[in-house]
Amino acid sequence: MVIFDTICAFLNFITSTVCGLFVLLNNPKSKKNQTFCLYALFVALWAGFRFLWLTNNTEIITLQYIRICLISATFIPPTFLHFSAYLINEYKKNSFLIKFIYILAIFISLTGFSNLFVDKLEPLLSFNYWPIAGPTFSLMWLEYFLIIPYALYIIYQKYKLVEYPERSKLKYVFYGILIAYLAGSTDFPLCYKIPIPPFANILVPFYTIFITYAILKYQLMDINVIIKKSLIYTLLITVITIFYLISIFFAEHILQSMFGYKSLFVSIISATFIALAFIPLRNFIQNFIERTFFKGSYIQIAEENELLRQEVIQSERMKSIAILASGMAHEIKNPLTPIKTFSEQLPSRLDDKEFLLKFSKIINKEVERIDSLVQELLSFAKPSTPQLKQVNIHQLIDQTLDFLNNEIIRHKIKISTSFENKNALINIDHQQIRQALLNIFLNAIDAMPIGGSLKIDSRFHDNNIIITVADTGCGIEPKDLPHIFDPFFTKKDHGTGLGLSTTYEIIKNHQGKILAESKLGKGTTFKIELPA
Repeated sequence: MVIFDTICAFLNFITSTVCGLFVLLNNPKSKKNQTFCLYALFVALWAGFRFLWLTNNTEIITLQYIRICLISATFIPPTFLHFSAYLINEYKKNSFLIKFIYILAIFISLTGFSNLFVDKLEPLLSFNYWPIAGPTFSLMWLEYFLIIPYALYIIYQKYKLVEYPERSKLKYVFYGILIAYLAGSTDFPLCYKIPIPPFANILVPFYTIFITYAILKYQLMDINVIIKKSLIYTLLITVITIFYLISIFFAEHILQSMFGYKSLFVSIISATFIALAFIPLRNFIQNFIERTFFKGSYIQIAEENELLRQEVIQSERMKSIAILASGMAHEIKNPLTPIKTFSEQLPSRLDDKEFLLKFSKIINKEVERIDSLVQELLSFAKPSTPQLKQVNIHQLIDQTLDFLNNEIIRHKIKISTSFENKNALINIDHQQIRQALLNIFLNAIDAMPIGGSLKIDSRFHDNNIIITVADTGCGIEPKDLPHIFDPFFTKKDHGTGLGLSTTYEIIKNHQGKILAESKLGKGTTFKIELPA
């Protein structure tokens, strides 16, 4: 049991350390990445000092290793809750509990080197030294069995509300941590002299595998670079190889104790035969990982993903062309009708000044409409490459609202703004983003013909700025909401349906995202996310 637990501790230390550092180095400024790394660090410290404890035979030194190991374990629940809150974007809601649990963990750790935490060491089962719980150890036990289930609960609640791919990300985090939690819980009984061994610790590295899978397939930590995929792939194969070599070492050691040989040559020969015997098992595990987690080698995945991406892009292009052709035919046909009527009647009514005056105005108006449509179409079809410069985004929002001031007053609309860091500068194309904001504001104004309120706020999250524009207008029907960014889709009597399409293209070309939420009769909210 001791040998088995020692191997588990070593594997836990390696997988947690590498995965935590990998995630942090990918995006050091992200709170989500920072808190996950902190959580992985304390798991690694727990596993590393557990390995030292199990491989040491001196009681005084072992006691210090055990104390540090358990103090590290005390910080696993608060760091996991901290990470979970950022993962589901609910830190503010849980901030008080997170701070309280950190304070509790610090209090417990202050007793960590006294008998209040670990009363004494005793030989239990096959372990030479095992810690017996003191009074404050029970606080750690309580913390572990209350906080981690609560963190899993809030992840599960969020899981039920979100859609793919966020749903899949949360699923793998939930199951990975649940396995690690159940495995880690088998450490506690022996501390109260209940003869249940820590038999499930081998499952702890599986949390790393589950989260790694979520990173690779669903970009859990915004990681989607092929070279990084290869690093994770290499990590998993390295873990298998280490486990393979350790298994060979202990198998040879068992054979040596059984048969009593001490010759180095015999040891090498026996280790070689054991290694050959273990190769099919290693290959099976490696192939299982490739099939289950990678669906082939990481190079094959990259190639397949690129082909799929190109197919989707081509499909979207063909769809856009079809929509554009249909929309253009419809939109140009309308102004052509009065032009055709005028041209047919003109030869017989050359002397009718009233007719000529009336239709000349109509013709001019319809020609301007066609010209405007063509200009909008060109802007949509060939949006220029953004010329990025440092711009105060909040000043740009205020300037755009000032430009629409007459329309806002005429429609009796109340404007309210709430900006985080009003002096923030971000790299954008000033004119393009102004056009995108203008289109959204105009849609909001049109949705409130008899008055209402328009609220614009901003916040920073994970190196992005999120701008929210919410109106209290008529709202959008649920069946229409998925199509509002489609070219020529409009419910307005005089709209072209290109405004939001152009906005979508501008935001996309800035490597950003735009989403819309709406309730019929209550209003519409647009969320724009741009790299900050």
